[in-house]
Amino acid sequence: MQQLYYELSVLSKAINFKNLSAAALHVGLSQPQLSRIIAKIEDELKIVLLDRSAKRKSGWTAVAFQLSEIFEKSIRRLETEMQGISNNQLVAELHIGTLEGLSDFALNTSRLCFEEVGVKRITLDIFDLNELEANFMSGNLDIIFTSKSPGRQKFKYLTELGFQRLEKIESSKKFGVLSSFEYGRANKKELDSFPHVFVSNSLAIRRSWFDKHGGTGHMPTEAKKGRAKDAEPVMMIGSELLSPVLWQNITAAIED
Repeated sequence: MQQLYYELSVLSKAINFKNLSAAALHVGLSQPQLSRIIAKIEDELKIVLLDRSAKRKSGWTAVAFQLSEIFEKSIRRLETEMQGISNNQLVAELHIGTLEGLSDFALNTSRLCFEEVGVKRITLDIFDLNELEANFMSGNLDIIFTSKSPGRQKFKYLTELGFQRLEKIESSKKFGVLSSFEYGRANKKELDSFPHVFVSNSLAIRRSWFDKHGGTGHMPTEAKKGRAKDAEPVMMIGSELLSPVLWQNITAAIED
């Protein structure tokens, strides 16, 4: 049997909604994506999670609820055991992901994790928004710095660090300048309004393009501490597998 941690974690969230379509609206996945995840679990475990006999919307089977409960219990047990270990041990390594425009927050937090928390090694990578969310939801990142909460679920470890605004730039109608995330969400009419479209997941490259060639698009302003109206919050979100003590130590170091 293949590893199904991510798929089971999705199921444990989806099970709180009455059917697949309702769940897709709240777990940060499209209905086809969620359907494929459920189908993979069914195929691997040779069970039925969805009652597809309903004419309109299929509902969860009793087995689905049982499997979700088993998974949740195992996660709570794992967290308890890990907490017991980590309370008296230095944290060996953290994997941190950030949007490029929030790298100063990520760098400062990394330094504090070394000096105040006792972390031995940190890997810090920059992603665009889609990649950041995908890697975090897949369990590849321990902490992320982002301006948008992945999906619609509430996270156990989430701290607002500041705010950031999106500034619209219209220095030239010749080029549409978009991030990979923006391009993925843009409609055909919007893209066709420009003779040329320049797409990059690098904030520095897009900024350089605006400076040298002009264009139309959005750029995030410098992230600042505090809160402001009509601004996006800057958030630090931690994986649910982090120990409570570690998260408390990190947030305490930042607040000091």
